[in-house]
Amino acid sequence: ENNDGPIGKYIAKNGPGIQHMALRVDDIKAAIADLTEAGVRMIDKAPRNGAGQMKIAFVHPKSAGLLLELCQPAATYKD
Repeated sequence: ENNDGPIGKYIAKNGPGIQHMALRVDDIKAAIADLTEAGVRMIDKAPRNGAGQMKIAFVHPKSAGLLLELCQPAATYKD
């Protein structure tokens, strides 16, 4: 069992439970802009490449109560 990674460290600190939740959005850039305008703290100010051919951006856990990941399929993403 390896506790050196981010999830292992999270579980060691907080115990078992939800590490993060992902939400699929239609327009990740608009979602980031809307959340930022509403005063939500973002980890990512712009979309980046994520797993499973997704563009992703994370909302800071202090703003959402847990680590929240916004996801948009890269095939529908417009630069």
